[in-house]
Amino acid sequence: MIWYFTRGAAHIDLEVHRLGGSTGYTFAVTYPDGAEQIESFSDPARLVTRVLSFQQKLIADGWMPSSTDGGPVSLGRRPIRRRQMYLVSARKTVRRIRRSVSRRLAAAFGL
Repeated sequence: MIWYFTRGAAHIDLEVHRLGGSTGYTFAVTYPDGAEQIESFSDPARLVTRVLSFQQKLIADGWMPSSTDGGPVSLGRRPIRRRQMYLVSARKTVRRIRRSVSRRLAAAFGL
């Protein structure tokens, strides 16, 4: 599974892979400068927790989830005030990411 986050012109890619023939998983982060960080997990629950916490930190730091074409993810109806708009959309995004990650990992890894 791959997730894309953008902030201005910069982007960060998150990838989760199941290791072939074993019960392990990898979580890879590719940063805007091309650097890559890879973590290995044997416990799927710890993987899910790590992915969700990493995504929440990105959102808190001003990164926004984006689609595969590089555009922003549609967040639906937005409040009028700019600060409220940011807070509401960030909360909705975190909830949507949490649900999506949990469902995808459960389906992909038989949880």
